[in-house]
Amino acid sequence: PRPAMPRPAPRPVRTWDEDEEVLSEENEISPRRRGRSGGSKTLFFALLLLAPLVGGGYYFYGQYTAKRNREVKLNLEKASAELKHDSYASYQKACDYASAALDLDPSSVAAHGYLAYAWAIRWGEHGGGDEARKQAEEHLAQAKQGHELSSQLYAAEALIKTYGGRGKEALAELDARVKQFEAEGKHSSLLSLTLGLIQMNAGDLEAAKSSLEKAQSLAPDDPRVYAALGTLYRRLGQDNTAWKNYDFALRYERNHPESQLGKALLMLEQENAQYYVGAAKMIQALIEADPPPSPRQLATAKLARAFLVSRISNEVGHYKPEDQKQLLEGAHVPADKKAAEAEIAKAEDEGFTLDKTNPELHLIKGRRLFLEGQIDPAVEEIRTAVKMDPTRAQFYVELARALMAKKGGEKEAQEALETAIRTMGNSPKLVLMLGQAYQRQGQLDKAIAQFELAVGDGKQKAPEAKLALGAALREKKDYAKAIDLLTKAAQEFVGQDDRIAAAYTELARALEEKGDREKAGETYQQALKADADYAPSYYFFARYLAADKANAAKAKIAAQEYLRREPKGEYSEAAQRLAQ
Repeated sequence: PRPAMPRPAPRPVRTWDEDEEVLSEENEISPRRRGRSGGSKTLFFALLLLAPLVGGGYYFYGQYTAKRNREVKLNLEKASAELKHDSYASYQKACDYASAALDLDPSSVAAHGYLAYAWAIRWGEHGGGDEARKQAEEHLAQAKQGHELSSQLYAAEALIKTYGGRGKEALAELDARVKQFEAEGKHSSLLSLTLGLIQMNAGDLEAAKSSLEKAQSLAPDDPRVYAALGTLYRRLGQDNTAWKNYDFALRYERNHPESQLGKALLMLEQENAQYYVGAAKMIQALIEADPPPSPRQLATAKLARAFLVSRISNEVGHYKPEDQKQLLEGAHVPADKKAAEAEIAKAEDEGFTLDKTNPELHLIKGRRLFLEGQIDPAVEEIRTAVKMDPTRAQFYVELARALMAKKGGEKEAQEALETAIRTMGNSPKLVLMLGQAYQRQGQLDKAIAQFELAVGDGKQKAPEAKLALGAALREKKDYAKAIDLLTKAAQEFVGQDDRIAAAYTELARALEEKGDREKAGETYQQALKADADYAPSYYFFARYLAADKANAAKAKIAAQEYLRREPKGEYSEAAQRLAQ
C-alpha cells in the first residue's frame, strides 16, 4: 500500500488593514474588519459588476503590449540587418529603425545600443562630426542605465573611446570584457571584430589577426569582418591574402564601399599596371554610386583617383605603344603630363574640401608623393596625418618608412617611433621598426634589445620580429640562437611566400657563416622555391656559389637573375661584379 501523503500546511493568505499590508492565517479576519461586513458585501457586488470591464481592459492592454513588442522586435531586426550592410546609407536606415523601436519602447536597451553603435560608426568612420558624436554618447549613456547585456552597447563604448583619443583605455577594457565573456562560454562576433579593429589601430597586428579571425569564424558572411581582415593583411604585407578578403567582402555585399576602396588602393600599390584599370573602375563606381557613399568615403575615392592618375602617368612610358593606349583609355587618364598633373591637383583638392578632418587623406597623398620620389613632401604629409591623429600606430610606421628612405633619415625615424611608443605603449610593430631604425644607424645592441621586446616570451607568433632578431644575431655571430629564430620565423610565415624566402635566405647565410656549407646550399634553394621572385635570394646564392670555383658559371647566372629583378637594388654593384 502507498504511504499516506502528508497533508499540506495551511497557506498564509493576504488580508489588508487600513494602513499597511499584513499577513494573517487562512479564514481569519482582522478584528478591525469584522464591524464592516455589510460594507464588504456592497463592495463585493460592485467589484463583481466591474470585473468584466477590468478583464476587458486587461485583455486589450495585453493585446496592445504584444503588438508593441512585436513592432519593437521587427524594427530592431531591420536595424540589425542594415548594420550588416556596412554602408553610409545602411547606417542611416539602421538609426531610423532603431529610433522607431525607441518611440514604441523608450526603455529599450537594445534600441539605445543599436543607436549608440550606428552613430559611433557614423562619427568615427564616416566623418559625422559633433552631432554624430553627441548622439552616440547620449544613446550609450541611456543604454548603460539598463541591466541587459548588449554587444552593440559594449562595442559602441569601445569605439567612442577610441575615436575620442582614448584607444589605450578602450583596448584594455574591451580585451578584459571579451576574455571574461569567453570564459563564461559567451561569444560575440561584433565584440571580436571591434577588439580586432582597436588592436590594429594600436599596431598590435598579430593580436588583431587573432581577434578578426575569431570574428570571421562566428560571422562567416559579414563583409565588415572581411574588409577589416583585408586592411590587416595589407599592413602585414600579405597582399594576396588581403586581396582574397576584400573579394570575400564584395561577394557578400556586392558594392561594399570600404572593400572597394581597400582593394583599389591595394591594386595601386602593386608594381603591375595590369591592375590599374580594375582599380579605376572601382573608384569610379564609388564616385558615381547611388545612394552615394559617405562624404568621407567619397573624399577617399577622390584621393585614390589622384593616386591612380599619378601611377599611370609616371609609368606608362615603360610599356609598348599599344599597351599604353589600352591603359590610358581603360583608366580614363590623360596622355598629356600636364593635364594629368592638373587632374591630380583637382581630385586632391575636391577630396580635402569634402573631408577636412580625415588624416587618411594625407596618408594617401604621402604615399603618392613617396612613390613619385618626392620624399620630403611625402614626409610632411604623413607628419600632418600624425598631428591630426597621434593615436594611430600605422601613421608612425608610414612616417618612419618614409624617413628611412631619406639619406640620414634614420635618426628622425627613431625619434618619431620613440614618441609613438611613449604615447601608445610598446606596440609590437612600432618596437620592431624602432629596432630597424637603430640597426640602420649601426647600433646593433640597441636594435637587438628592441627586437627581443617585439618577440616577447616566444609563445605567440611574431615571425617578423623573429626574422629581424635572427638576422641581427647572425651579425653578432650568435649562430645557434639565430638559426633557431630564423627556422621558427620560416615556419610561422604561413602563406607569405616572400617572407618565407627572406627567412630562409637569412637562415642560409647564418649556416654558411657558421661553416655548414652543405646545409646552407640546401637552404638557399629552399628560399628560391618558396618565392622565385624574391631577388635577394639570388644575390646571396650567387655569392655562396662564387666561393667554389667549380660553381662559377652558376654563380654568374644567379647574379644575372638578381640584376634582372632589381637592376638598381641594394646589392646591384656587388652583383654586377659576380655577373661578369
